Amino acid sequence: MKVLDLDGSAYERGRRQGLEMREQHRLLLRDFLSSAIWREHKPGFLPNPLVFQALGLAGSLSIKKAVSDTLPVQAARIRGLAEGLGISERLCWGIQFMEILLCEAGRSMQAPAGCTQIHARPEATAAKKPLSARNYDFPNLLRPYQVVRREIAAEAGRFATTTVTQVSMAGAHQGINEHGLMVCVNNARLWKGGDFRYRGVPYQLILVEALETCRTTAEAVKLITEFPARANAGFFGIADTAGDARIVEFTASRCAVREPDELGVMAQTNHFLQMADANLPAGTFWTVKGMEGLEFALSTKSRYETAYARLAEAAGKITVQTMMEILQDHSAGGGAGNDCTVCCHGLAGGTLGSIVVDLASGKIWVAEGNPCQYAYELVEFRRGPRVTLRH
Repeated sequence: MKVLDLDGSAYERGRRQGLEMREQHRLLLRDFLSSAIWREHKPGFLPNPLVFQALGLAGSLSIKKAVSDTLPVQAARIRGLAEGLGISERLCWGIQFMEILLCEAGRSMQAPAGCTQIHARPEATAAKKPLSARNYDFPNLLRPYQVVRREIAAEAGRFATTTVTQVSMAGAHQGINEHGLMVCVNNARLWKGGDFRYRGVPYQLILVEALETCRTTAEAVKLITEFPARANAGFFGIADTAGDARIVEFTASRCAVREPDELGVMAQTNHFLQMADANLPAGTFWTVKGMEGLEFALSTKSRYETAYARLAEAAGKITVQTMMEILQDHSAGGGAGNDCTVCCHGLAGGTLGSIVVDLASGKIWVAEGNPCQYAYELVEFRRGPRVTLRH
């Protein structure tokens, strides 16, 4: 997986990411435009350039003002990213907006999305130090287009971070900061209504803001639960070096906070445990090719039950290796990976990357693909001198 070292202001870091990833972005668009997901979603009467114009307009109208008003530093990152990628700022807003589209349960049920996160407090681990880990599940076509960013922010009061994301995204789906705070996020699917809206801030940008400005789990929980402009829905996993760990279930309009059980462990997939009424109704089926007839709840509940059972069984003696082995699990498939296994193997979507974090040391192990097939590689946290911008 490509590792980018980015310094400077948010604009400069976004621009450098875009410059480094410009060719990868071009290849990603090529693969996306030739994919079955695009063919199934694209309005047949519109040529691709007009669709991109419409996406850019929708993104600008739906998220630009909210991000600019509430997260101006992240808005500057998006402007820099657009310049670096060599695309219009409007289209770059549209690309960030796609995260929200993939939370809406309608035609987007034709695009797979999952993720399994697991957390162990110090009392649950062999070394008595907290561990967190996660499988990142999304459409398979995105697998070659992931990137690790090791950033040193120049803005006053902003912390150094290491995050994992896609080449064209300003936000991130998992990361850790210089204080040992880890934040990750899983996707949720919702019908349109009070819990889902198109206007607001995508959750991956909120994640980056939390890492850049919060020192502890409590601070991050406060930022997320009080954030005034959430748009979509999901599950933030948050942990720190003191061993405080929480999962925040969130929609556009409400939140619930869950803590580890008496064993000091917890897992999360893609359904609500605290706010169960927000879940998709029984009988909601995927329509992705290769997943026809698979009820949405089957995969998320299967992965949750497996991950939690293995955590509970190992409680008190969990190691980095234990976390890796849980993320490699195929037991729900009888030994073979499928859409319902923690290590997800689907025709259209599966585990694109696997991440294990030792919060005390700041070490991150990343497997670029299904962890049953790809070795975990160590990514050291990057610290260094910084030039601070003052306003």
